[in-house]
Amino acid sequence: MKTRILTAVIALAVFVGILMLPPIVFTIALGAVILVMLYECYTATKADIAMKIVGFVSAVLVMFILWVRTSSYPYFALFYMPIIYCVFGIILLLNMALVIFEHKKHSYKDILSNAFITIYISFSMMCIWLTRHYFDTNKMIIIFMGAWMTDTCAYFFGRLFGNHKLISNVSPNKTVEGSIGGVIGAIVFCALYLFIYSQFTHKDLLMSGVNVNYRVIDITWLIGGAGIGLLCGVFSQLGDLTASAIKRDAGIKDFGWIFPGHGGFMDRFDSVMFVSPIVLVMMIIMSGLVSLV
Repeated sequence: MKTRILTAVIALAVFVGILMLPPIVFTIALGAVILVMLYECYTATKADIAMKIVGFVSAVLVMFILWVRTSSYPYFALFYMPIIYCVFGIILLLNMALVIFEHKKHSYKDILSNAFITIYISFSMMCIWLTRHYFDTNKMIIIFMGAWMTDTCAYFFGRLFGNHKLISNVSPNKTVEGSIGGVIGAIVFCALYLFIYSQFTHKDLLMSGVNVNYRVIDITWLIGGAGIGLLCGVFSQLGDLTASAIKRDAGIKDFGWIFPGHGGFMDRFDSVMFVSPIVLVMMIIMSGLVSLV
């Protein structure tokens, strides 16, 4: 317990420190985390060197096209769709080549599942970056809050009240009571966070001279935060259980060791990568609703 708490405090301090540095530092750090997560997955699934190389190249290409989407360079904006087709064409060809040249070494199922994991991890984790780019750091934080508060509340609710196993063949320590507590915790923290956030938007709107109904904005963010918290609570645990199922099949306890008491990057971000696309979509919806007030 002490090791888990100390590791969490140090990791949180590093995370906050990165957020305070120039945006390029966060971008580089996120890219590095994605590659480490992929390495941990490849190691767990016993991918060989060729599969790892193709995976890393594919991940970099996925990150590239998402970066291109936000680039202000006019050439990229003009040819964005052809770039997407070319990138995914290259990824497809690389993996099809693996199916041919890795024949009798690895089955096509292993190779194509490796490709799916690569694309999904790269895309979902880049949704964190997209949320920060299109909105701001404050709204991006709700991705981590939703995922990690679910995990924390589920852990403590499970220890205090857990009696009924959730899915014992996937994760024997998780309980129904812990799962419910995780969802409730995510709803409460996300709703309060966005409600507090709305108080700061009042000042910005007042300074800009915009005449709006602040009470409606508060209620919108409060209800929206509860909705986001509910989705975070559900999808966060789905991500955690998915990672547990993979670890069970691979015969390992943790994906890595870099976080004592927690495991590797994949163990810490398995729920985050399920939550990030959900939060990005919800932020788009919520911002649209608030703008209508």
